[in-house]
Parts: sequence; C-alpha cells; structure tokens
Amino acid sequence: MRPIAFVVAYDGTDWHGFQRQSNGQSVQGELERALEEVLKHPAPIVAAGRTDAGVHATGQVCRFHTTNAIPVDKVPLALNRVLDASVRVRSAREAEEDWHPRFSARSRVYRYRIENAAIGNPLLRRMTGIVREPVNSAAMDKAAQTLIGSRDFAAWQSAGSPLGPTVREVKKIAVRQRIVFNCKIVEVEIEANAFLYQMVRNIVGALIEVGRGNLTESDFETLTQGLDRTKCPPPAMPQGLCLTKVRYSASPSD
Repeated sequence: MRPIAFVVAYDGTDWHGFQRQSNGQSVQGELERALEEVLKHPAPIVAAGRTDAGVHATGQVCRFHTTNAIPVDKVPLALNRVLDASVRVRSAREAEEDWHPRFSARSRVYRYRIENAAIGNPLLRRMTGIVREPVNSAAMDKAAQTLIGSRDFAAWQSAGSPLGPTVREVKKIAVRQRIVFNCKIVEVEIEANAFLYQMVRNIVGALIEVGRGNLTESDFETLTQGLDRTKCPPPAMPQGLCLTKVRYSASPSD
C-alpha cells in the first residue's frame, strides 16, 4: 500500500464542511468518491484539519493509501478530471509510512479576509466577510500582537468543542490592508501550532470590534485572560476564512 500525500484547494461555500458526514455533502466525501473512481478501490483519506461549512482552503493537506500503480505526478490531473469544479488537487507526492497530515504538522496558517465597504462587491461575496463601518486595521494589528506566544485560548473556543487542553501557541499574527477589485480588504493572518474549534473566527470577531472602536487593546487582552467565551463578541462569518498552509518543518517556505 503506497501512502500518497496531496495538497487540495476548495471553495467551501456549497459544502457542509470538510469532514465526511451523513447529513450533507462534504469535501472529504467528494475527494473519496473521486479517488475510488480513479483508483478502482476505496481510499479513505486523513487530513491536516477540519474546516467548517462555508470555510475555504488553498493549502489543506491529505493522505491516502493505494495499491494502484498510478504515477504520483499523474494523481492531480486524474483526480481533477472527475472532481467537482470547486475542489482541486494542487500537488501530490509519495509519503513516508510514518508521516501523518495532522500529527506530523508543526503549524497551520489561516487567513481571514474582511471586505470593508458600505456596499459589498458581488465578486467578493463568497470569499470575504463584510464589515460596512470603517475599521482601523492598525489598531486591530496592535491588539492582535497580544496573542503571540503560548497561552490558554479558552476565551476563543466555541461551545461544542471536544474536551481537552486549551493551550495553544500563536507563532505569528498580522493584520494588513489590500485593494482587491478596487475594494478595501482587511486581512488577518494567523499561524499557530494548532487551533481550537472556531478559534480564528472568534478572534477575528473581537478584532473587528477593536477596529470599530468598540474595544480597546486592553479590553481585547482582558478577554483573552478571562478565559470566558460568553464575555466575547460573536465570531466572524465563515466565508472569509481560508486554510492557506500547513507546515511540516521550521522552514518558512515549507
């Protein structure tokens, strides 16, 4: 059985999340359907992480095993011929037997895009959250830096999370502005060793309130230290979130 790793991108708008489920179509289910069609045998996959309904990825990492002799460089083309157009395999490689997409990962990188406009651009509606009032991205970035390091992120974990430790290490976080389709986009990029359930969306929801002037940097830090999710603002909407990278070494280029 050959272990093969692959990187997948998807528009999560019309999927009920990444993980296979009984009550809706999932990205995992679509990938496994395509794999069985190409390989002529079932090929369950494991992934670096799960994304919720409406959340996207450009750098999700998965693995499957196969007895098929298909050359690894042909895997993306073969799968993309039969996959739904919203899911694309970007690359594939032979993997080591003891390599695991989730447990071998050193960190994950997520990017959240906010369209900051009174009237939303329809070209951006599937890929950004929208905030209609002007936001101060510099204030957001300053507050975000208080999250750097290893700490308890219980305040930024949504209800329904699996029981377990809530300490995580945020390695990098940055808030910056870009212009896309002549629209102001505020991007929040965060890299951590691992994430709690809806952690990024919850953090972004509070940073938006900082940007609006409703929370100060000190308020934001107090919420983190308070460890009480019920005291925090609601999460940002799912469509602005994208898993962009899973790192397996200390190299920034990995």
